[in-house]
Amino acid sequence: MITYELIQKLESLDYFDSLLKHGIVPVNWVDYKVIYEFYLRELERLKIKGSVSPKIKRQAKCNTAEEFSVSEVQVYKIIQKMKG
Repeated sequence: MITYELIQKLESLDYFDSLLKHGIVPVNWVDYKVIYEFYLRELERLKIKGSVSPKIKRQAKCNTAEEFSVSEVQVYKIIQKMKG
């Protein structure tokens, strides 16, 4: 199971807020999820005829970095964490 899916499942729990408040689930993982979802939407928006080229992936990372005021390297690391 990828990290992104696991976070989605955790969010559906009634006691998810408690997990965050007690530090069991770090709050930054929720931020990572939001950033990753924005990146995925950018990929869809930039897609040309159903294909995603490396250039499109780079542009989506750049747009995401700009939107959240983080570096492209941070976006790349977040994407890797969410896929891991």
